[in-house]
Amino acid sequence: MTDLDPGFIEACEREALNRIGAIQPYGALLGGCIGDGGIRCASADLEAWLGVPPEHALGLPLRQLLDRTRAAGAEAGLRPEAAAALEQALASAPPPRTGHAEKLVLADLTGGPRGPLDAMLSRTAEHWLLELEPALPSAQQQHALRPVPHALYRMPHTAQEWEAHCRLLAEQMQHLSGFGRVMVYRFLPDGCGEVIAEAAEPGLAPYLGLRYPASDIPQIARDLYLANRHRQIPDVNAAPEPIVAASGFTSDLTQSDLRAVSPVHIEYLHNMEVTASLSFSVVLNESLWGLIACHHHEPRALALQLRERCADLVQVFALGVSGYQTSRRLAAVSDSDRDIARLAAGIAAFETGADRDFHVAHALLKLVRADGAVLADARGGELASYGSTPSPAQVQALLTWLEGTHPEPIFATNALPILYSPAAAYQRTASGLLAVRVGAYRDGERFERYFLWFRPEQPQVVHWAGDPRKSKLFDSQSTTRSPRSSFAAWLETKTGHAEPWSDTVLLSAKKFRGLLLRHLNTDLLRD
Repeated sequence: MTDLDPGFIEACEREALNRIGAIQPYGALLGGCIGDGGIRCASADLEAWLGVPPEHALGLPLRQLLDRTRAAGAEAGLRPEAAAALEQALASAPPPRTGHAEKLVLADLTGGPRGPLDAMLSRTAEHWLLELEPALPSAQQQHALRPVPHALYRMPHTAQEWEAHCRLLAEQMQHLSGFGRVMVYRFLPDGCGEVIAEAAEPGLAPYLGLRYPASDIPQIARDLYLANRHRQIPDVNAAPEPIVAASGFTSDLTQSDLRAVSPVHIEYLHNMEVTASLSFSVVLNESLWGLIACHHHEPRALALQLRERCADLVQVFALGVSGYQTSRRLAAVSDSDRDIARLAAGIAAFETGADRDFHVAHALLKLVRADGAVLADARGGELASYGSTPSPAQVQALLTWLEGTHPEPIFATNALPILYSPAAAYQRTASGLLAVRVGAYRDGERFERYFLWFRPEQPQVVHWAGDPRKSKLFDSQSTTRSPRSSFAAWLETKTGHAEPWSDTVLLSAKKFRGLLLRHLNTDLLRD
């Protein structure tokens, strides 16, 4: 990964985004404590939305405030079903979160000087937040309730189908949201992100295939994306509204969609010439797989119900991603199971002397798609080598390093020279290393074997959206954090890297180790 200014990353991580104490001005916010419907905080713009100043709302029961404002709008009180849902939600904390937070969306909950208001209630173990924003006009209700296109439910099976699936989502999201650009953005193992699909208005420079450094989305921001299905910034130039709170109460905006925007992110969007943004998180196995990022060149707000509809599309897409990855993994593993079993049995026979004529080279290299392999003794060094490998002395030094720094049963890297500097001398042969350590017993004594696989250097040309090294931390005349300002395509040639070891390869290595242990220790297990 390209070197970045570590100070910039650390400073971004220290930003307490959930404690920013303000919201964006396209809605109003109320908050309180779980088990108590009393209002403990309110946004400063509350009167513009509900006709009640925030200082008058503090201490009032939420139900009373909402009934009053709805009645003032020539409506009856809260609908019984909405009131019951609110009271039930406020009474207890939500279940532990394992991905997106559980939120309650209430259409046309109340009204005020600016008309009907939709609402979204979110909860933590201690606090609740109710966010209010303009209701979706009745003329657009049908648009928001359209079913998810059947094509998104079709799980892709090939690489071509996968690319088409990603393009379909980008196109559907652009149609539904009306944003000028929609990107499917996938996080890579090193934390960077890559645009793998895009739908954009004519005349916009393409971002497809560009890569973004990990510092563009610090971990603290990724945690917020993991908690929330969507995040909207209708206008980066809008002034935030502070939150007025009762004494001793601090609002936690982790699950707030109205949460004000970090100054660093505002400048980042300005540098990209983006005025409005809308993001949806793609979560797989409780981890953030990627984002659907929508950009627009002028202010644009999408109503809550439409954002929820877009999030439904993304959730269906996530199911397709999971299914596609699982099917490819199972297909690859099932194809290799027989080879793994035959190889493990053959090596065990070779180790015990039962079959010294076993030809291991082709099978050993094929198992993990490597160019070189070494069978080594943890103490005595290389026993046998196959294909393209470092010298015996270099292997012995590598084994010493592995035992001292990576004693785990399976270790893998596609950038060995970065972790182990002596490997730079043979990076063309072995920039990638997969090491499997096997401990077994023979005649009552323990012995250890290492299986080392090597992949050669594979120089890569990476297309970055701007030079990622130019993310600076401090202006020379101030102490203001600042993101990088250039997003023009920038090419980097990465050396000292090999093709990464896939999850499927690592699973094959794990199964190989397990079978080999069983074969080598058959006598011990029999006793």
